[in-house]
Amino acid sequence: MDLPILTKIEIKMYDLIGAMRQGVYNFNWGSVNELDMAKMEYPSALIYLENENNTDEPDGAWGGAYLNEATFRIEVRAQLDKEYSNPVFEINAEFNKALDDLKKLFGNNWSLDGATGTIMYRGSERIEEKSGDILIPARLVTRWRCQYAALRTDPDQESC
Repeated sequence: MDLPILTKIEIKMYDLIGAMRQGVYNFNWGSVNELDMAKMEYPSALIYLENENNTDEPDGAWGGAYLNEATFRIEVRAQLDKEYSNPVFEINAEFNKALDDLKKLFGNNWSLDGATGTIMYRGSERIEEKSGDILIPARLVTRWRCQYAALRTDPDQESC
């Protein structure tokens, strides 16, 4: 039995982000889906499925497929190399480079090697952390929309 489409998308995101290296990208990306901050290598990414919605038209069932879009949240953590008087603002330069890396990555891999129909950037926000770690003062939250069609009779299979 095939993997569910959402699992295929998550695995491909994981693999692609973990493979980003300087020369092509701004950073050698570190950890992906590592929750333990003591074990994280920076920049790091945490991949979450935020929601999935069906976008079928009311009379569209005859097509034999579900047209879905899923929103994935990728949270980026970056670390400053030294203490600054305004760390929440200093980290922004790192976040801007990390965001450019993700946009480039998914711009060049717009179907995640066939795991989804398309992946599109939806937006981002910076969130200040209250953890007290002056070297990791904030996180960057990005959102990505994946659109795909799944067979109604076998939702693990993408519909053409």
